[in-house]
Amino acid sequence: MTTAWVPHEYQIEAIKFLLSQSHAGLWFSPGLGKTSCVLGAFKILKSKGMVRRMLVVAPMRVATKVWPDEKNKWTDFMSMSMVVLHGPRMMTNLYTPADIYVCTPDGYKELVRLGLLPVINAEMLVVDESSYYRHSTSGRFKAMRPSVGAFARRITLTGTPAPNGYLNLWSQAFIMDSGGALEPYITRYRNKYFTDRGYSYPDWRLNEGADKLIDDRLRPLVLRGDAVDHLQMPKLITNTVSVVLPSSARALYATMEKRFQAALPDGTKADAITAAALGTKLRQIANGFVYNDAGGATSLHNAKLLALHSLLAELNGQQALIFYEFVEDKNWISQLLDGVPSLSDVNVTEAGRLMDAFNAGTQTYLLAHPASAGHGINLQDRAQHVIWYGPTWNLEHYLQATARVWRQGNPHERVFVHTIIAEGTKDEDVTEVLSSKDATQRHLLDAMKRSKAAPKATTDSPGAPAPTPQVVD
Repeated sequence: MTTAWVPHEYQIEAIKFLLSQSHAGLWFSPGLGKTSCVLGAFKILKSKGMVRRMLVVAPMRVATKVWPDEKNKWTDFMSMSMVVLHGPRMMTNLYTPADIYVCTPDGYKELVRLGLLPVINAEMLVVDESSYYRHSTSGRFKAMRPSVGAFARRITLTGTPAPNGYLNLWSQAFIMDSGGALEPYITRYRNKYFTDRGYSYPDWRLNEGADKLIDDRLRPLVLRGDAVDHLQMPKLITNTVSVVLPSSARALYATMEKRFQAALPDGTKADAITAAALGTKLRQIANGFVYNDAGGATSLHNAKLLALHSLLAELNGQQALIFYEFVEDKNWISQLLDGVPSLSDVNVTEAGRLMDAFNAGTQTYLLAHPASAGHGINLQDRAQHVIWYGPTWNLEHYLQATARVWRQGNPHERVFVHTIIAEGTKDEDVTEVLSSKDATQRHLLDAMKRSKAAPKATTDSPGAPAPTPQVVD
């Protein structure tokens, strides 16, 4: 049902911030309603004749569902027209007069390639989930870089601006102000604030005190908002479920780790050419299988699957969103749960049906890959449990995926994040690295706050880091 939008106080502050400057970033936690803030600011700017059209670039699910749904949810925004530039009607919609155009990063690249941005002729650019552009060498950033100057007003939106450290910030800042805050070229940014400590490959490390310098340069451009500061959020509790590998799998793991190859029980072999490939193979062994040189998957043990089965039995029918990394993991889990589907394997229509069923309580379990289920999905209506079949290297995936359940509107007092970890394996290394990345990003986000007081984070138990900021018992 469409109702009038009544913004929270922090949303009014955000709108004022967006109105006060032409280049800005909203670094808001998932669930704080940054989409509505932008729509509210655009409506005011349009009414004053300061802009006529807005172009939004967002990940596919966010572009095709979140933005249209948010605009149509509130009577305040119904007067503004919106078209989505995606799919077979992309070109038709491009020539449809509208106030707001929404496209994906790939769609934007196509518009640039065909020279069609002037058709939209928008004065305002919004890059939603700007961390998609955090790599300055990516094709999507290279397509956007020469064209951002065509927009008089530019806004970036993200809750995870630096999932892998401060190097991630340059391209996102460039989208906002063409290098005014953090240098116009990535080489100058690196040379000014970092030192290359690598030997055979670059390893840029932040110079001592450089984080504060970067924070100070960015602070005027950015408004930071944490969900726990503004909303009645459930307490977040992390739980590590430890498993011990069988002796045969442990021996195979040790051989693989030492020799970069190993003979497998089914007569095939597993080889790792690089250290990165070795890390992936070791994590596969920790999960219970390994992809072999024959192109298949060799089963090794079911320690994690048994741990998952035991955990779900303890939950006694409570809903759980389960994240996996490898296809083989998904197949095993789905078989254990009598064919439970993965959100990452279905089309938009079927995904919507599954999410509705999950939120209604008629779908007990859902599987998802964090790379495709980290944005634009709200599964907080009834669920209280998130399960990671194994830890992920990617901090953004971890934070965004977990926030599908831990967000505004969840009716529970607590949300639990369970991570299944094989003792003495790469799982523990991944968890340690992930915690380090989270500490770096948390420092940055706290530095962007307008108030000096920052919430202290504590942990219930060791394991994967909770989304920033963490609130537990």
